Amino acid sequence: MITALAAAVLAIAAATRIQRWWFSRSWTLAGAIIVLLCMSIHMALNVKTVESAVRVTLGAGIPGTIKMLLVCGICVGTAVVFTTVTSSHHLKKLLWLHISLSVVTAALSFYFFFKTPWPASNPDNRTFDNQYAFLPNYAEGLMLGMAYPFLLCLMVTIVAIRQADRRTATGWGLIIVSPGAAALSAYAALRIGYLGSVRWGLIDPTPTPFAISRFLAVVGVLFVAAGVLVTAIGTALVSRAQLRAFDDLRSELLARWPGALRPSEPGSGAADRTADRAAELLDALSLEAKRQALPNQGAALSRTEVAHAVAEWIITDRIPEGLGSDNLRARAATSDVRWARELGDAYAREIERKLVLEQ
Repeated sequence: MITALAAAVLAIAAATRIQRWWFSRSWTLAGAIIVLLCMSIHMALNVKTVESAVRVTLGAGIPGTIKMLLVCGICVGTAVVFTTVTSSHHLKKLLWLHISLSVVTAALSFYFFFKTPWPASNPDNRTFDNQYAFLPNYAEGLMLGMAYPFLLCLMVTIVAIRQADRRTATGWGLIIVSPGAAALSAYAALRIGYLGSVRWGLIDPTPTPFAISRFLAVVGVLFVAAGVLVTAIGTALVSRAQLRAFDDLRSELLARWPGALRPSEPGSGAADRTADRAAELLDALSLEAKRQALPNQGAALSRTEVAHAVAEWIITDRIPEGLGSDNLRARAATSDVRWARELGDAYAREIERKLVLEQ
């Protein structure tokens, strides 16, 4: 029941990303869609009724084959997302490197695995793991199939830990992804180590490593999926909170300068829409500065002093001493959204202070 529910939730999450990708054609969204869809199908194939139906319809070895392809897809999608999020240089070269490594290792895996006929006993996947996976060609194929996932998940774990930042939604997503990637790395390493050891006679076959690896796989998939979803949901919630912080000031300025209104691109995310609203505020503020002939050069005021001066100016229509047009722009290393939020907070405090004085 839990597996089926997880598959459904992942499919719904993938569908919401597809709608946004259709308009933005974002690499990050494309990677997230691949990860979520492959995870959803993989989880669905772990439901016994679904696996049995596929085995009866398409053949006994097909569920395992599909799962191998899905693991490859999850790795490619994860590589795409993490490369676009964490790398700013040589993006396309890194993407092609990941895709090439995944395709090459998957092709070699299939070569070894499928040149050996499926066992005559027609076992299900769990029985195959316990009784046949360590045999010649099967073992080599499965080990090669796990080689790229192991390297990728190890890289993702290291990058996620190093770049996790509790101050951002993406950082929280990376914090949650970290244990999932570590679990998947351990899953791949355990399967490679066990299969190699049994294949070359170092240890006797035992079902325990596969039982542990299946648990690690479920844990890893759930943590990675949760990290992806937390990033998406967290970004939306943070963006809405940021917009609320400066929406009153923005509405006041747009009432004076409706021409500053700019439509967001279809399918744009919450963060992009909030950035567009911040740009509207700053554009309208510049137009208001021109109308009231604000001096081009202002005094050397701190950001807090500028925000308070702007709030006083907009509310009273009197230009505070030292305020100039150059003070209105976001400063270096300060985003438009952050600056709009500081202006909005100062405006809200000034409005509240005046209401208190009037009572």
